[in-house]
Amino acid sequence: MRSIRSTITLITVLVILVSIVSVSGASHVIIWNETINNSVETMNLINTGTERLLENYFESVKESVDIVSNIAIDDLDSVLLVEKGVVGQKAARTPRQIKELDDYIVRYCNTVQTLFSGVADNTEGVISYYYCIDPGLSNSEHGFFYMKKGKTGLIRQNPLDASALEVNEGLEASWYDTAVAKGSPGWIGPYIYQGEWVCSYMVPIYKAGVLIGVMGVDISCEALAAQVKDFRLYKTGFVCLFDKTGRIIYHPEATMGSSFDWLPKEVQLQIIQTNNNNDDLIRYTKNGQKRQLSFSTLSNGMKLCCIVPVEEINASWRALLWGTSLITIIIIIIFVMLIFFVMGAITKPLQQLTDASKKLADSNYNVDLTYQSKNEIGALTEAFRKMRDRIRHNIEDLNHQIYYDRLTDLPNMRKFFSLAAQERDRLKAEGKEAVMVYINMIGIRNYNRRYGFKKGDMLIIDFARILSKNFGENRVCRFSGDRFTAVADAAEVEGILSDILKECETIMSGSRLPIRVGIYPDKLEDVDTDVACDRAKYACDRKKGGLASTITYYDEDMLKRSEIDQHIINSLDRALKEGWVKVYYQPIVRASTGKVCDEEALARWVDPELGFLSPEYFIHALEQSKLIYKLDLYVLEEVLRKMKRQVADGFYPVPQSVNLSRMDFESCDLVEEIRRRVDDAGIKRSMITIEITESVIGSNFEFMKQQIDRFRSLGFPVWMDDFGSGYSSLDVLHQIHFDLFKFDMRFMERFNEGDASRIILTQMVNMAKGLGIDTLCEGVEEKEQAEFLKEIGCTRIQGFYYGKARPYEEIVDIFEKGSSLHFESPEEASR
Repeated sequence: MRSIRSTITLITVLVILVSIVSVSGASHVIIWNETINNSVETMNLINTGTERLLENYFESVKESVDIVSNIAIDDLDSVLLVEKGVVGQKAARTPRQIKELDDYIVRYCNTVQTLFSGVADNTEGVISYYYCIDPGLSNSEHGFFYMKKGKTGLIRQNPLDASALEVNEGLEASWYDTAVAKGSPGWIGPYIYQGEWVCSYMVPIYKAGVLIGVMGVDISCEALAAQVKDFRLYKTGFVCLFDKTGRIIYHPEATMGSSFDWLPKEVQLQIIQTNNNNDDLIRYTKNGQKRQLSFSTLSNGMKLCCIVPVEEINASWRALLWGTSLITIIIIIIFVMLIFFVMGAITKPLQQLTDASKKLADSNYNVDLTYQSKNEIGALTEAFRKMRDRIRHNIEDLNHQIYYDRLTDLPNMRKFFSLAAQERDRLKAEGKEAVMVYINMIGIRNYNRRYGFKKGDMLIIDFARILSKNFGENRVCRFSGDRFTAVADAAEVEGILSDILKECETIMSGSRLPIRVGIYPDKLEDVDTDVACDRAKYACDRKKGGLASTITYYDEDMLKRSEIDQHIINSLDRALKEGWVKVYYQPIVRASTGKVCDEEALARWVDPELGFLSPEYFIHALEQSKLIYKLDLYVLEEVLRKMKRQVADGFYPVPQSVNLSRMDFESCDLVEEIRRRVDDAGIKRSMITIEITESVIGSNFEFMKQQIDRFRSLGFPVWMDDFGSGYSSLDVLHQIHFDLFKFDMRFMERFNEGDASRIILTQMVNMAKGLGIDTLCEGVEEKEQAEFLKEIGCTRIQGFYYGKARPYEEIVDIFEKGSSLHFESPEEASR
């Protein structure tokens, strides 16, 4: 067997000879690299200087408009806007309100225009400035508009009516709608306005969440071109400017507004898709001339490019290299020919292995290896062949595990997002609209608890088959647990879901499986697949808690709601620290005495930007983000502080009930947190009542049973809130003991609709009596309701009939003025 060692020895001798020549070759490389580095540094230096000049110019325009817009926002009279029905009022504005509002807008715009004129006159390049009032605010007053005509200064023009604007060339809508859709200050354009290419810096003006209008300035693209057209690189190099889509703003060889199609496609894509060329210059050929290009991206998205003919860069070193290269090339040719013939026979199998390795690295596992010699390379080839076969098998198995769900064999989330993105692009290319669908099986946890996880898994598999059959196997995935997501044609989705719902009628051994469906249509907003999926989930969860199948579309209101949710999440810590969140207390009256025997602590959020927020808003948002524990512990701290004040103010402290969320228990050891805080405050544990809804218990029954037992063993009373609103009440009663049932207020809402509500309440009270459990009914607003509850033996009553939730200071004031309600004394409470 021939040894490769002898072959390597021969190659080494040849390498020594070649190294003699390498010195001259290295000098060529050094000179070349130095020339390239100098050209890179020179072009990047000019690019950076020009970029800084333009950025300073853009910043000066931006600062000028921002100054005026900030003052314009501050000058708006919030109180007047409320009085004139702009903020908060749902009813239509009266003619008087409209007239007074229009008069105010005129005065307000005159003040802003006076300030704006001084700023615009002193800002270079401004050809117009304006403040366009939103048509929703006024139909008759449109703001102001000043524009240069010819060589004149900024002359007053007719105000711009936003409702009458047409789509501007270069934009997908009118400049006003584009600025409003952008939603924040920024550059828009370039686009054509009144026959001239302009760039605009616009600021949507909002007050108390209401759009007032759009303020901005226009800059002629000719002014931008003037900033760069005098720069020269080497002999004939130049600087040019594009917008972020590749439209020319300035180029000495092209007209403004045209496309830069004269560049190769790959160069166009690199300029558009990347921020700068870093340390690598881009080369291309135009009209037979090789050119070198560097570029950078300005803060407003524009692209600044420096272009130089390669011939001018290379001229300095070409003559120097030519003489030395001629001699070196002759010597190298001789040695290359020798090495070529010697290495040809030796490297052929190695080259085959190298090619096979590259294909294997590119996931091509069908590469063929034909070398059969018994030397070291032959042994290596055989080992490589076995490794190829083993990797191919393992990769195929691993890919399936990585990209497909083990239980249902559907694509998993990672694989599905890729498939869904392709499907959405396909539908869009065919002129169709795609929708993302999020599906949640209702009651699977209860099904698992009743029949076991094995049958629950079988139910999930059967449901997955239904989805795969109707949507297509590559259009649906198992998102997690009992949740699935799919992509579909908007025109077909309702028919698909109708077929799925029919099959769900008998899926559980003849019983119906309810499902909750959320749909996000792409027409609402073009977003990434993961975002579209999240929004479909948001729509699905909007009907959370019901037992019937539902289909919910994500709409503009939900989009706005999600923005509010994000504000709540981002502002929570500040809201708690600065007192935006306040705790209100609603009295709970003992039916037999009519005295206040308990109080329920309720959170209220008054936001400085959004105003009063319904608990439905912020509690849902905080639960979804798993931050609700911060709010609930904050309420507890406020309750403990308030109870100490009660004693100091001479009131009998009565037990205070606090509501807990399911997410609280997932965020921390909630039982220990509450025990520690109550003990540290020196308050008896029996004075803090824990309210837990039936839905919280159903989410993780065994775990919640343990937590309730822990609370009661520590001396905390535990109430079941919203009793009768869920589907597992009797099962819960059988396994968990509560101190009180709190009946859902819907019984009172239907009190006068017939006898059904009264009969159900009577039977539930009797059942609670038999179990030795107290009862409380909330939502009582009428005397007749209160009298009925006393008659059937309900022990506690809560509702507006006795008092709404109020902050502690108001409660003190009411009792000092003489309230008909009185707090139970400790002696009365113990009877």
